[in-house]
Amino acid sequence: MYGDVRRDDLPDIDEILTDPTASYWLKSALQSALCCDPVDAANDSEVLARLLELRCDRLLGEGQQSVSEPG
Repeated sequence: MYGDVRRDDLPDIDEILTDPTASYWLKSALQSALCCDPVDAANDSEVLARLLELRCDRLLGEGQQSVSEPG
């Protein structure tokens, strides 16, 4: 939902926390991050985003290989 939003177009944290369409996982992660040092939370979230992006790319790549392989 919020993945393609440009930085200057991002909703504010309170908007996401009260948005009924925002995922439970995102709301939980935000609530957890608000209890941490903001610099640590920002750094950790960048690492998490990169790890999840790599996982997604790997899984999508595996899916493309299995689709293109002759059955």
